[in-house]
Amino acid sequence: MKHKGYWVLVFILALLISLFLGLVPYALYHLGFISPTEQNVIKIVEPVGGMFGPASAFFSGFALIAVIISIQQQREALRIQAEELELTRKEIGDSTEAQQEMARHQKNAISLEVIMPFMSEISSPEMRRAIITLSKFGRKEKFDEIYFELLQKNKADLLKGAELEEFDLIDGSRRKFVGLFHKMQRLYATGVVDYEIIRVVLGPDSCWLLLNIIEPLDSKIRSNYSTLSFDFARSLYPEEIIESQGKHD
Repeated sequence: MKHKGYWVLVFILALLISLFLGLVPYALYHLGFISPTEQNVIKIVEPVGGMFGPASAFFSGFALIAVIISIQQQREALRIQAEELELTRKEIGDSTEAQQEMARHQKNAISLEVIMPFMSEISSPEMRRAIITLSKFGRKEKFDEIYFELLQKNKADLLKGAELEEFDLIDGSRRKFVGLFHKMQRLYATGVVDYEIIRVVLGPDSCWLLLNIIEPLDSKIRSNYSTLSFDFARSLYPEEIIESQGKHD
């Protein structure tokens, strides 16, 4: 509004100047400053029309100046708008980064809350017994074939006494341990936890036990066994890390 009033005032001033330049000869003639003879009237009044030429030039110059000023003001407005857009973009970026950081913290907090029961499970006496049982059984020569024989006898209901106890202990340990990996794999697939959190619970030793002892046992149960949990274990660490750091002595 302030700029609009300014331009109106300038236009009115220019119009008054134009009228003044155009009407001065007539005013001089009517006031008697110009002789009323025909010859003088022609000599003096004739250029009156030509006196509007400066006024036209004035308005042309005024229009050019107005265009230049308008362009300058538009450039200034665009510059201010660009600065405001840059500030807005920066604020949005900072806000997005802060939200992402908050989301990461929340995800980590949720992951830790979810992972705590698994840490308790892996360190429980029952799981330690299962690991010891599987490790000892895996040291036997052709342990997978021994397991297969026990499996066939169990299906035929021929297991008795010590053999039945051995089979139940081995098979229960197998189920318990592979179940842990299966649950972790499902949590990872749903995005609840990532590899960094999972490695806190499942080290190379756990992966080695699963891949080198339990997987051969599962392959004896059925030829088309699910490899999902085993493939998940392979993806946690490089193969050389699993072999060098994971083997139970």
